[in-house]
Amino acid sequence: MSEENRELRSKGILPALGVGAAVYFITGVVSLSTLGLVGVGAGVGYGVGSWIADKYQERQDEKLAKEQGASMAQLPWAIQVSLQNWQSFLASRAGGQQLTPPQVEALFQEYARVEPGHAQNVSSFVHSAGLNQGSGSASSSGGPHLVPVVAAEV
Repeated sequence: MSEENRELRSKGILPALGVGAAVYFITGVVSLSTLGLVGVGAGVGYGVGSWIADKYQERQDEKLAKEQGASMAQLPWAIQVSLQNWQSFLASRAGGQQLTPPQVEALFQEYARVEPGHAQNVSSFVHSAGLNQGSGSASSSGGPHLVPVVAAEV
């Protein structure tokens, strides 16, 4: 009798293992598909969030441009290049610290010695912007005087 019981036990284990393996496989597939859906949801959420942030930033930039009257893209090419050059010069000398107006003036004097063409463009732009924002009693002579910036041949 003990052999008959053993045969029955072994016959009962095989279907139990098969059912267990099937359940394990199905739950694994369900878990993987759930992870896949979570990944897709995260990707879509990130994309939509980035799009919303970009649109919000564009609206903020448009609002700021309306308040200031002009955007950087509307400035003449020579002024844009000169302002970018001045900003990079200033950033390299500032070392990440807040500068006082006298320090900025001293750095601009140094900049004028190193880059006279760019310094003239920046100075003209700042002067004309100051006149346009003033009380209106001062008259501008048709905008800033542009100094062409040309690289020297070596």
